[in-house]
Amino acid sequence: MPVLRQIATCTAPSTLVVVRRSRRKERDVDYRVEVCARHRWLAEEGWGKSLTGEGAGGRCGTVVDYRDYDQVVQSHSDLWLRPLATHGPEDHGGDVALALAAAVEFLVGARAGREAGGVPAALGHAARVAEALAAGVLGVEEGQAQVLAALSAAETVAVADRGA
Repeated sequence: MPVLRQIATCTAPSTLVVVRRSRRKERDVDYRVEVCARHRWLAEEGWGKSLTGEGAGGRCGTVVDYRDYDQVVQSHSDLWLRPLATHGPEDHGGDVALALAAAVEFLVGARAGREAGGVPAALGHAARVAEALAAGVLGVEEGQAQVLAALSAAETVAVADRGA
């Protein structure tokens, strides 16, 4: 099931696309990133440098991610969670819920005396869903879909907060 991610708040139409072809039989594409010329650097930072104009025309900053749950979680961690909140699953024995809870704690502490904001709230929700998933409260497919949706929402809010 593809996951929609938004890595920029730019409303310009995309002119460049990164398409990472999959080496797995069950899917043709790992992800597709669309950016405008001004935000080309977003696609080049972590998504790959094989930009093409082929198939462009969506909205700048849109990512459609077809990878497996663990790969998408790792991508979130590598590309924005760790730089933002210094925590990733690998710091917590691979436990996504613990990593997200630690990231929330870090962000709330970093914003001491100010309103915590939407990113910690969205990450907190993702942490609670990941915890329910690990405890078997949610089915695997449904739980993973909810974790990824919450992470995507948190990433979108983080992008808006930093004005990217």
